[in-house]
Amino acid sequence: MSGLKCSLCNSELVPPLKLLNSHKAQKNRCFVQCPVCDLIFVPEKFHLLPHDEAARYRLHDNTLLNKGYVAMFLEKIKVIHQYCPGIHSVLDYGCGPEPVLAQLMKREGFDCDVFDPYFFPGFPEISYDLVISTEVFEHFRDVKNELYKVRSLVAPGGFLAVMTSFHDAAANFSDWWYPGDPTHVCFFGMRTFEWISKQFGFKIIYTDRKKFIILKAE
Repeated sequence: MSGLKCSLCNSELVPPLKLLNSHKAQKNRCFVQCPVCDLIFVPEKFHLLPHDEAARYRLHDNTLLNKGYVAMFLEKIKVIHQYCPGIHSVLDYGCGPEPVLAQLMKREGFDCDVFDPYFFPGFPEISYDLVISTEVFEHFRDVKNELYKVRSLVAPGGFLAVMTSFHDAAANFSDWWYPGDPTHVCFFGMRTFEWISKQFGFKIIYTDRKKFIILKAE
């Protein structure tokens, strides 16, 4: 495990590493916590192959018929209305095979496009008032490069809304269910998002400190 670099801040991770092993995680996976940006990540050699990852996404019951799933999105849209005034153009980043959130945003009167590297792979050539990414960041294989791509899509003065479960909100990482999904390869905390906001030109304007955060481009 020597010679690893952080997937976000590129910090050299020298022994002793803080390795977190979860009985709920998939076989033989390990987790490394960066002392600089507080990202917890799974080293690349433990990642699923892309076609296996895409196959798991197709198993999700993420449709408009899933009332709980829809209610979760409506709750997030309510927060966006409160903290992101004046937005018109929206991008659902990592929308999955059935872009439910985009459909709900359109019902709310927003002009919403979609992007997903597996299911809607045409990368946008414009920027947006709001980029929203729900249950996507934890799948990033190369966190730094993914964030550069996301940042390029946020218009000046625009917003980035992210839903991903924060590792520092979990009582005990080893007992947390989130690392049990083999497609989850990185885990963010509040300190991680604070580092991101400084390095990528954002200001945190809202967070519930558990699973949802909104940043404004400065």
